[in-house]
Amino acid sequence: MSVLDRLFRHPPRRYLLPTALGVILTLLVLWRNGFSLKIAWVDALTVAGAVLILLGLLSLLAYHGAFDTFGYAFSTWGRRRWESLYAYSEAMREKRGRGGWTFVPTFVVGAAFLGVGLLLWVI
Repeated sequence: MSVLDRLFRHPPRRYLLPTALGVILTLLVLWRNGFSLKIAWVDALTVAGAVLILLGLLSLLAYHGAFDTFGYAFSTWGRRRWESLYAYSEAMREKRGRGGWTFVPTFVVGAAFLGVGLLLWVI
């Protein structure tokens, strides 16, 4: 699988969820600032884009295992499936490796919102 396939070939639902979240964030900011001024639209679109990019960064951290310690701590409450944190981390790394780069659509949609906001600011 090439890098471009890993970056951009995702099911449409992977793009629809961040898009819906971006639209909701945009509408919330517009509701607060008003719909009439251009600067309100710029503010709303750039805020939505920045939030989506930050969520993408958080997903990137989760993809690389930054939160495996917390997952292991919660997994030991019931039946202990893994012997150690290392075994849990390796199992999760294999699981994440099969899933692909699911954090990329959030980056792409966030960059689109941010780009539209910045383009509207320039025009």
